[in-house]
Amino acid sequence: MDSRITRRAMDDVRTVCTSASPVAATRWLTSLVTHLPECARERSLIPADRAWARSGASFTTPSGAVVSLPAAYSFGAREMYCRNVYLRAGLAMPTRGWVVDLGANRGLFSIWAAVTGAQVIAVEAQQGFAPLIQELARHNGVAERVHVEIALASGVRASGAKVGVVADDQRWSTTSHGAPTRPADVSIPQLMVKHRIDRIGLLKIDIEGGEFAVLAADDDLSWLHRVDQIAMEIHCDFGDAPTLIDRLRDNGFDVELRDDDGRRVAESSHQLTYLYCRPG
Repeated sequence: MDSRITRRAMDDVRTVCTSASPVAATRWLTSLVTHLPECARERSLIPADRAWARSGASFTTPSGAVVSLPAAYSFGAREMYCRNVYLRAGLAMPTRGWVVDLGANRGLFSIWAAVTGAQVIAVEAQQGFAPLIQELARHNGVAERVHVEIALASGVRASGAKVGVVADDQRWSTTSHGAPTRPADVSIPQLMVKHRIDRIGLLKIDIEGGEFAVLAADDDLSWLHRVDQIAMEIHCDFGDAPTLIDRLRDNGFDVELRDDDGRRVAESSHQLTYLYCRPG
């Protein structure tokens, strides 16, 4: 196992021990020891995560809020709550106001925002995830703070159906929770009008290339001046990352660039994975 993967694994073990509840951490560590040869062979800690997939887990998030996950929701928990991929580089989960979660999936980030105190718009293109998000919100006692929108995150003029993974008919047809027909587009300004949002405390974007529609070059991006923070996973196969980064800077943001391990990288790096944006 190369040094980078070893270092990441060691960091994950440490953060599981500090973020997961004692019971959940103990189950995970026991599973890790049991499946260590498999983890080494696959160069992944996912075999250890199966302990949570059988029993569920609870986590104290980096914001100090506690999230409880039933077993079916545990996939991605280590990345979300332990590795903290979305809120590195000084970003903070708001304790009030609004969070917009583009690419909500099962709702792990949305529920984290809600239990911290924010009102949340959970935007997800795959229709089958809506009841899962709502059930997780009820499970954590924050159903009144989580507002689910089944839609394709898009620009004001650029359609989310034409950029990224969901633009490919074959890929869309094989999604785990998608319906045969893609949902309608929705832009950030439309969401702000519908939910009467004056400012967005945090915008999280993880939409498999659709970020290049949300932040399209020929679109009206004046709404960015009403956003305090942006956490984005960028998918460089679907657009020009340096140009998108310049666009964010032109709209007043300092942009920090990181790889999957949280290390700083250049705009042109093939390892660029995350953007963390704060007003300059």
